[in-house]
Amino acid sequence: MTVFFYLSPKSIDMYDILLCPGEGCPFKNYCFRHTAEILGRQNFFGSTPYQEKRNTCDYFYENSFFHSEVQLKAYQIWQNQGCPVGQAMQHWQEAKIQVIQEAIKN
Repeated sequence: MTVFFYLSPKSIDMYDILLCPGEGCPFKNYCFRHTAEILGRQNFFGSTPYQEKRNTCDYFYENSFFHSEVQLKAYQIWQNQGCPVGQAMQHWQEAKIQVIQEAIKN
């Protein structure tokens, strides 16, 4: 299982991240490695690290757009389930899965 994480671009040294060309990757619009605008030195993966057979990318790095999409989807799930208390993490994980599945379909 691939672990997805979100870090603010301000929280890392931008020279320590490999960028991704995103060719053929359904996640590219949600991945900071593809959408980042970095001035100065830039290092890229030799090829897109997306694994089509597994529908995963071991180097996926959530950008703020992905985070916002998941946040909105989690809120909708919470509302659809009657606004239960104590299930925020379940809603968040379910929302991530749904956003990723929608990206793969498109």
